[in-house]
Amino acid sequence: MADLGYEARKKAENQRSSGNIDGAIKTLEDYLLTEPRDKPARLLLSNILIYDKRNTDLGLIQLDAILETDPDYDDARKALVTILKRSKKFNDETSAHFDILVRKYPDDSDLIHSYGIFCREQLLDFTKAESAFKKCVELKPNNETYRLSYASLLINDLRMYLDGKAQLEYALELNPNNQKTIKALQRLQKRKYQSNKGPRKGITSLLSK
Repeated sequence: MADLGYEARKKAENQRSSGNIDGAIKTLEDYLLTEPRDKPARLLLSNILIYDKRNTDLGLIQLDAILETDPDYDDARKALVTILKRSKKFNDETSAHFDILVRKYPDDSDLIHSYGIFCREQLLDFTKAESAFKKCVELKPNNETYRLSYASLLINDLRMYLDGKAQLEYALELNPNNQKTIKALQRLQKRKYQSNKGPRKGITSLLSK
């Protein structure tokens, strides 16, 4: 017996890859009229609407529809926070979704890193961001991206310059050719810090130049 959901997704993906975005959307919408609870098909439709059609609102509606019928379908929840975390107006909703995900997947380093970025950039909660980034480097100590995120937070937000320097040095060991890390270390070393609190005010973002 043919798997109609698989066939619809396959056809839509082929249409998508050939540039026929409207055709891919129609294929999935037509199929979902007969099988509205097919979560993978609706998730694919959401993805195409958001990233190919640039219709974020309709894409979010599809994700909400999935979670209404199955609150445990975490692929949809992860897709949702990826979009919602971009805007402060969704902070409460995003926080609620992240709380669910982080509890369920405490060892998912990419998820924890995403949560840390959200806490830092949208909530301005540097304590939660530090906890998240610290957990990331504990889970995957050789991940350069996690080290740099942690270093940036320590240096630019928490003013913990020596700890930030240690993270930069570790990141440089992982990738000795990263010019961004090299320049950040050079700028930091010029200050001759004597403590974790740093000697003077007005320091600029060492990882943003």
